Amino acid sequence: MSTLPAPPTPSSAATRYAAGVIGHEVPTEEQRLHLLEQMLDPDTIRTLERRGIQPSWRCLELGAGAGSIAHWLASRCPDGQVVATDLGTTFLAARSAPNLRVLRHDVVAEDFPLGSFDLIHARWLLVNLPEREEVLAKVVTWLVPGGWLVTEDLDLFPVDSSPHPTLRRFIDAFEQLLADSHGADFRWARRRLPAALAEVGLVELGMSVSIKHVGDGSPDDAAYRMSMAQLRSGLVSRGLLSEAQYTAGIAPLDDPAVLDAPLANIAAWGQRPPS
Repeated sequence: MSTLPAPPTPSSAATRYAAGVIGHEVPTEEQRLHLLEQMLDPDTIRTLERRGIQPSWRCLELGAGAGSIAHWLASRCPDGQVVATDLGTTFLAARSAPNLRVLRHDVVAEDFPLGSFDLIHARWLLVNLPEREEVLAKVVTWLVPGGWLVTEDLDLFPVDSSPHPTLRRFIDAFEQLLADSHGADFRWARRRLPAALAEVGLVELGMSVSIKHVGDGSPDDAAYRMSMAQLRSGLVSRGLLSEAQYTAGIAPLDDPAVLDAPLANIAAWGQRPPS
């Protein structure tokens, strides 16, 4: 794995994210990302495999996190190249491959040449960017004709019908915290995908929705618990939850009779029209 030079000064959006409650400097963030990989990678791999990945493809993994999907793509494209980008690349150092390059990159402020990639994948990136629509319009220009964009985003619409008021209050506070922190919008995906892909000129559109469960000891549950534990101090210090409300929001997960589905992963994809 080769590491490219550091980029220019990050955009204000990148600075807000990096300094926020899920930035790379948070001590538990790498552990949280690995738990999210366990929760999400099976869905992601199924979606990507259906795009007909070829050994020679050039792929871009935006917001690569801890690198599991970038490394998987590198194994599927031995004659091509995978570029893995993030605002911070420390968590990517443990995974290497001859055809995997790591690039510290701010997707809001920086570009790639037109027609650089056969496949671009981003997971839980656009929901965390206030400039998500502008970024999407830019990213599709980096595809070759016939290339695929796959985006996956967290959406909280399932919690609206939860029978547990304490959980609904808990998720409302989580949603507000990340909106205040860096402009996240966890209702964007259900509202805008896949229509947003059509609006930037992609065709062969598709989508899938995977509902995530909590309270059953699954990888979904572990990732949820870790995320909420990491956000505890932010939720309480900003007055979004009291300590008692935080405890009440977590307590149902330890009740064997409680199983709920508050989150969804929405994947959407589209192809740049062939020449």
